[in-house]
Amino acid sequence: MRLVASRGPRVSLEDVADEAGISRQTLYVHFGSRAGLFIAMAEYMDTSEQLQPLLQRVFAAPTALDALDAVAEVHAQYHPVAYPVARVFLAGRYDDEALRRTWDERMSSRRLLYRDVVARLHDEGLLGARWDVETATDIIWALTSWQMWEALVVERGWSKADYLRHLRTVLRQTLVVPRT
Repeated sequence: MRLVASRGPRVSLEDVADEAGISRQTLYVHFGSRAGLFIAMAEYMDTSEQLQPLLQRVFAAPTALDALDAVAEVHAQYHPVAYPVARVFLAGRYDDEALRRTWDERMSSRRLLYRDVVARLHDEGLLGARWDVETATDIIWALTSWQMWEALVVERGWSKADYLRHLRTVLRQTLVVPRT
């Protein structure tokens, strides 16, 4: 993880093997390929880092607005943790079928989460009239993308707090029925 964080998508299996004090062959035996190593890293992060408690906040939210805010919290908290590995997927998904397939599965799962939140907004009468569930889901998916987070936090230097505050504002002002 340290190598991926410091070298990004350029890290090689040889680099990882050298750092771990093992042979490249040992890595191949355990992970099958460079993509297999990165897929395992992503799965490890999902289960051992803070993602599950963050997702639980979305599922347990008492209202749709609370769930929408919790979605923003997921991205503000988890993107910085997972960014080094996500960069590998972003860079490699065009050339590596296993990375592309895993990326697509992960993005489909994200989209399903957002769809559930938008459906709650709709069911609670809070989804703006100009939105249907699918289009509003797509907007959340785009606004919470890795590319958007990278542009604002990495490139523009937004703090985690700024990102969270502004994302919550944009999501609410864009999707939710204005209060009268």
